[in-house]
Amino acid sequence: MRTHIKVVGLVNLLYSAIGLLMAAGALFGGLFSSLATLNPVVMVVGTVTSAVVAVIIGVISLFGLLAGLALLNHQNWARWVILFVSVLRLFRWPFGTLFGGYSIWVLTHRETRDIFAANSR
Repeated sequence: MRTHIKVVGLVNLLYSAIGLLMAAGALFGGLFSSLATLNPVVMVVGTVTSAVVAVIIGVISLFGLLAGLALLNHQNWARWVILFVSVLRLFRWPFGTLFGGYSIWVLTHRETRDIFAANSR
C-alpha cells in the first residue's frame, strides 16, 4: 500500500501543478478577453468572474500541492486534505473522476490508515 500512497502523492503533485497553470490561464484569459471587448460592463463582470474562478481553482490546487508533498512524508493531516480535494476532483471528468476515486480508495484503505496512525505517534 505504500506504493499506492506514493503514486497518489506524486500524481497529486502533478495534477495540482497543472491546476495552478489552469488558474493562471483562467485569470489572464478572462482578463484580456473581457478587456478586449471595450464594453465597461463586460470588462467589470468578466474580470471579476475570471478572478473568482482563478482563485477557486488556485486555492484547491495549492492545497493539493502542499498536501501532496506532505503525503509523501506520511503526514496524517495531508491524508485528510487529499481526501477532501479528491472529493472535489470527482466532478472534473474524466481524469479528476478517475484519480479522485483512486485516491479515495487508497486513502480510506485500512492498511493506509494504519500506516498514517503509526506515523502520527
